[in-house]
Amino acid sequence: MKIEQQTLCRLSLFIFILTGIAGCGESDLVDIHERELDEAIAALNQPDLAPANPENTVNLAQYELVFNDEFNGDSIDYSKWNTALSWGPDFVVYNQLQYYVDTENDTDFGYNPFSFDGEALTISAIETPENLRVAANEQGWLSGVLSTAENFNLTYGYIEARMKVNEGRGVWPAFWMLSSELEGIRPELFVMEYDGAKPDSVFHNYNYRDSNGDLRTPGQREILNDNFSDSFHTLAVRWTDEELLFYIDGSPTYRIIGDNIPRQSMYLILNLAIGGIWPGSPDATTEAPATLSIDYIRAYQLRS
Repeated sequence: MKIEQQTLCRLSLFIFILTGIAGCGESDLVDIHERELDEAIAALNQPDLAPANPENTVNLAQYELVFNDEFNGDSIDYSKWNTALSWGPDFVVYNQLQYYVDTENDTDFGYNPFSFDGEALTISAIETPENLRVAANEQGWLSGVLSTAENFNLTYGYIEARMKVNEGRGVWPAFWMLSSELEGIRPELFVMEYDGAKPDSVFHNYNYRDSNGDLRTPGQREILNDNFSDSFHTLAVRWTDEELLFYIDGSPTYRIIGDNIPRQSMYLILNLAIGGIWPGSPDATTEAPATLSIDYIRAYQLRS
């Protein structure tokens, strides 16, 4: 993967929202985005801050469960989840092709991307039927997102999900966290991003904004894993005020340390994006529906 492509997909969502609110002209936005691309590439070319410590396992006896969904029912628990991103379905980022169906607020849309089998939730993305094109703002795919923005935020802890991804060009599932605060460093933490055209790897990533509003990327890592899409895997991060330590299937894979570890509360997001400037558009080899299955998600914090 070219570093420019990887960097572009990391540009924070907030810059698009905030610059839109500020009413910048088109030339201003081009200058801003070019500057941020240069900043991001420079950050990505820095060496890793620290290797993962293979002995740094998590003892859950020291933690208490503060949020979970086992997805054993037959419908979305709206006391825990929103089925839209906080900036709404009409705002498209990274040239993505999907329209996230908001089943909580648009019950008559005509397609439900969420299904249950008693053991897991599956988000299914399909090509938009012609009769739903207008309702989907002419987006080419229908998919789903889960967000705890209005229901649950946390600062520090151990956050874990067990999921199964679907390979295929243009398939872009993610398990991530985002701050709802517009002040400070506005952290964006990806426990897992997956490029469906690269079924043997998964990505960890952390970005934030410095005091000038420029994008910084203290660390990111592509983790090789044979046929990652073949089965369920556990993805996790341990977040303290000193480090971010990522895990796959219980083993530490990547560690980020430094003064800019996020200290703002963040909420959880699970989504299945299609297309965009990182994975590219689906092609003839991409099977529909594309799927993301989630066995559970759990968030823990240290006992006081």
